[in-house]
Amino acid sequence: MVGPSRTLRCSLACPLFFISVGSLIWSVVICCNLTTPQIKRDEVVQELNGSTKMLCFLSLCFTGIWIPGLVAWLEIDVVNLRGWRKLFQIFNSWLGVCIVLLLGVGSRHFRHAVLEKYIKYLKKLFHSNEINPARNFEYTNGYRFEYKNYYY
Repeated sequence: MVGPSRTLRCSLACPLFFISVGSLIWSVVICCNLTTPQIKRDEVVQELNGSTKMLCFLSLCFTGIWIPGLVAWLEIDVVNLRGWRKLFQIFNSWLGVCIVLLLGVGSRHFRHAVLEKYIKYLKKLFHSNEINPARNFEYTNGYRFEYKNYYY
């Protein structure tokens, strides 16, 4: 492979390997501690419960994608994962979509914030004069409508 030597690649990849495995272990420990929360408010516990489970799953996905990717990048002679590079690039690029879906859509607060913005947008869209001109018409006597002091 053209590029940095194997020792330089190992010095770059080993910290990432240990950090990803450490975050996976940390997430599993936190998920196990969710059964006895120290927080007394039920709303906070429910929000943290869902977010923590999604983070644990995301950490598992990250570790599952990056460990074989690092092995393929390091080109270890014992393991031949040259075909994994293309799959790794595809999976790694879709990991951002998984982050948005798992952490965003999985969070009740995020869903309510997005829904509130969408409702405000729809109200602004349908209550503006350009989109809904029927709002400016006033029903006067059963035979005509009045619009800006003109009769139709």
